[in-house]
Amino acid sequence: MLCPYCGDEMDKGFVQSVKKIFWTRKRKKIFWIPDSSKDDIIISGDMNGWTKEAYLCKNCKKITIDLVND
Repeated sequence: MLCPYCGDEMDKGFVQSVKKIFWTRKRKKIFWIPDSSKDDIIISGDMNGWTKEAYLCKNCKKITIDLVND
């Protein structure tokens, strides 16, 4: 995959965590509980673990995650 920022080739890998991984608009005090009514988006989290395929650009220091595909 090519980096959408600089065009360099990205390294395929995984983002992993011991808790659910989700995106939220505001920082939370209880950060491990996503709230779907506040537009929180769960990136990864199920009974088999919390792993999501991701691509790393070593040049830009950015990670790209596809929310639909694994």
